Amino acid sequence: MRIPVIGVLMVLLAATAAATEKHEVIEKSYPSSAGKVVLVDAGPLDLAVRASDISDIRLKVDIVVDSLTEAKAEAWLAAHRPTIEDKDGELRITAPDPGGLSLLKGVLVTRARIELTLPPNVRPDLTTSSGSLRVDGEFPEVRPLRLRTAGGDSELTGWAPEIEARSTSGDITLRASRAIESLMVRTAGGSVELSGGARNLHCDSSSGDVHMSGLLGPAVISTTSGNVVARFDALAPADVVRVTTTSGRVRVTLPPGSEPGGELITSRGEIRSSFAGVTDPKAPRLDLSGKGPMVYITTTSSRIELY
Repeated sequence: MRIPVIGVLMVLLAATAAATEKHEVIEKSYPSSAGKVVLVDAGPLDLAVRASDISDIRLKVDIVVDSLTEAKAEAWLAAHRPTIEDKDGELRITAPDPGGLSLLKGVLVTRARIELTLPPNVRPDLTTSSGSLRVDGEFPEVRPLRLRTAGGDSELTGWAPEIEARSTSGDITLRASRAIESLMVRTAGGSVELSGGARNLHCDSSSGDVHMSGLLGPAVISTTSGNVVARFDALAPADVVRVTTTSGRVRVTLPPGSEPGGELITSRGEIRSSFAGVTDPKAPRLDLSGKGPMVYITTTSSRIELY
């Protein structure tokens, strides 16, 4: 039997009106000390971290769930409520990530978020699974600042001297307030974007695009099918740049006055370069004739552009 659309809407509205909402807020503060580790595994919860000129660590957990029954709402809260352990030198916050779908039956709407406000002298180590990760501020004592997600996107607006960012399928966006000394990024399906620069870069991606600007030193970028755009503001003659892709296009822009050496190689693509070199009549290849920096770009089937 077909149910009229208006009937379906009335059923949904009636179910929503009858839903039970549970809203839980946890707010606590913890002592900080120079070098104290703040280790967070937020699981499916969104995680927002902010640096501030304060002397303590401030935590807020905000969880909302709408369910068809109060028992289901309570069960969802209990299954996602984070545990908190504070001891000398470490604050550990862990949110469970329940497997299976049984907890989702009868649950209509959920919202769960962990917020941390941290002194800049602590050392955050941050992980989510499906939740998003947002970091705002500078952490000058962290070597490295670790940002890990599985399906959630991660975003940094700020700075740390060393950063390791890893993701399975989420996008990674880094807006550095000044050049990062050492940056390592690794993702399977997500895109990567850096603004603000890095003095040393290592980036691995499978199918995500890579966009890097403000680079100031050696770089290694590897992708499978993602496109690569890399803009360098400075390079020393001894620096080495390596970019390897399978089917992704590559565009590299060098600083003014560069005289690059190295080689550009593609199996079935084309090469465009603003710099002099020797071509190979038997293959799409250009051996650059400059003294340095050294630039090595290899693709299988896509275009290489070097300007």
